[in-house]
Amino acid sequence: MRFLRWIFIAVFLFVGFAAAGLMLLPKERIAKVASAEMSKALGREVLISGDIGLSVWPVLGVKTGPVQIAGPEWDAAPLLKAEALSIGVGAAAALKREIEIRRVELVSPEINLITAKDGRVSWAFGESTEAAGATEGSTGVTPFSLARATVTGGTVLIDDRRAGTREKLTGLDVALSMPKLAGPATLKLSGLRGGAALSLEGTVGNARDLIAGKLTPVTARFEAAGGSARFEGRMSQALEAEGQMSLSISSTSTFMQSLGLGAAELPRGMGQAIDMTGQVTFSGGEIVNLRGMTLKLDQNTLTGDADIRLGGAKPQITAKLAAGALDFASLAAEGGSGGGESSAGWSKTTIDASGLAAVNAEVSLAVQSLDAGMIKLGASSLGVSLDNSRLVLKLPKATGYGGQISGEFVVNNRGGLSVGGNLNILQADVKSLLVDLMGVERLSGKGDGFVKFLGSGRNLDAIMNSLSGNGGLAMAGGTISGLDLNGLMGTGNGTKGTTVFDKLGASFDIKAGVLSNDNLNMTLPRIAATGKGVVGLGAQTINYVFTPVALKASSGKDLAFPVKIYGPWSNPKIIPDLSAAIDLNFKEKKEEVKQKANDAIKKKVEQELGVTVGEGQSVEDAVKQGVEDKLKKELFKIFE
Repeated sequence: MRFLRWIFIAVFLFVGFAAAGLMLLPKERIAKVASAEMSKALGREVLISGDIGLSVWPVLGVKTGPVQIAGPEWDAAPLLKAEALSIGVGAAAALKREIEIRRVELVSPEINLITAKDGRVSWAFGESTEAAGATEGSTGVTPFSLARATVTGGTVLIDDRRAGTREKLTGLDVALSMPKLAGPATLKLSGLRGGAALSLEGTVGNARDLIAGKLTPVTARFEAAGGSARFEGRMSQALEAEGQMSLSISSTSTFMQSLGLGAAELPRGMGQAIDMTGQVTFSGGEIVNLRGMTLKLDQNTLTGDADIRLGGAKPQITAKLAAGALDFASLAAEGGSGGGESSAGWSKTTIDASGLAAVNAEVSLAVQSLDAGMIKLGASSLGVSLDNSRLVLKLPKATGYGGQISGEFVVNNRGGLSVGGNLNILQADVKSLLVDLMGVERLSGKGDGFVKFLGSGRNLDAIMNSLSGNGGLAMAGGTISGLDLNGLMGTGNGTKGTTVFDKLGASFDIKAGVLSNDNLNMTLPRIAATGKGVVGLGAQTINYVFTPVALKASSGKDLAFPVKIYGPWSNPKIIPDLSAAIDLNFKEKKEEVKQKANDAIKKKVEQELGVTVGEGQSVEDAVKQGVEDKLKKELFKIFE
């Protein structure tokens, strides 16, 4: 606020010299004298050009042509340029060594607010309080008042070279009122940023305390397209603040875009709309502390504390939060879970993960439940780390599907979107897990498992078709619906009913979205089963051969009866493979029957054709040879 103090002092000096000399000096001379006095007061070159007019009644004042205030010596851009400046002062107050500014009007100003790489700012003026005629006191500010100051049609360029950002506000209109220095002041501001409307309204309890650097009661409300923010508490001229803050954002994408932060499209539940309240402390120009915060992200509500560091290339968030039931089901786009009887496949809607670049964060989160669409958790403690567009969800202590889950899940958008994970599951409900992940409902029971995976792509379909990794599953008891192994072994028809097994184990590999397995083993009373085949994770298909073996069947021998499972996940076909069953179980008998058939054919050929089948000769060759011999005999009869 030293900027305002020096402007007020310079304005007073300018009006005084202009009014005293207007009748005696040429206008050009008045402009030079006024420019010199303002330059002296501000420590910057001030240029005034054009005609200067004077009003005496009812307010002593002047009006100028174009005005320019130079920038600092380290930058050539002027601090301010305006088409015209109009100032009115109270003459009676001047006799008391006070500045009573009745009116200030600045027309179409262009203001350059520049922050250098070393932290210097273009709007900082050198201290010269005594030379400017300031009175002694705790504030060091010459008493002044300002009935009304207005800016119309202004433009502000905010060039932060330290952060590497440039912002431009246009159509700027400002109204400032400060009837008494030691009293309240009000400010109203509106403008456009990239075509989006912005507005700010604020009230300061004591202007003198604010200018002097003291914490002063402040109420402020900011509005932009898509949302608003409100602060009520105390603030200083260095923008240090403490008080109650609230956000009400109906469209986060629109609100961020209006502030120049990009238009990130967030999934529902992640903050398409935001409501937040909390006690805020802002100190050091870059650290925001939020305490007792309640944060609503669409249908989700979180509470806790957060610290935000604004310095650097992007904000850094550290938070400790708690929540009840969190619903992030939209993370799995429509058609993406593979659940139910749909065969539409995975979603091909482009996933916008650009929001991961907005901040860096370290967050600990305790939830009662979490629905992420393809996977669900119960009461869990989670750790969330976001660093340069790479999100890591750690599960140090999580529950889900009636069991324990540990590991981590990673979303990386640094060089294209990829997802990966390393998860361990202990005594979880396998049916619920497989229904969420793959829409498979036939396998039930408690199981232990692990999976490592990695996939990449712009949508869920591409990610699932690119998956690679490995895993394993072990179950001590369970059921398979739609397949009755006992019925299959007894009657050959087991495609209906349920199989109850004692043990199941398998490991698998994943490559290019296809899961392959060749070592499934399952046991149940008097039956052992093996399995091998592939599951198309990307195509949502299965092609698997399951081979149960009846141990010591009625024939006294092990009896195998393979079953083919193939088709889409939503409706796979399950049929016994009779050809394979014959090959496996009746190979010796098949050879015996084949030999008997060959012997019978040989005997019939010898009887009907008079052809003898030689050692090692096939029946076909013997017949052919016999026919050739008969033709030769008939040919030779011609010469007899």
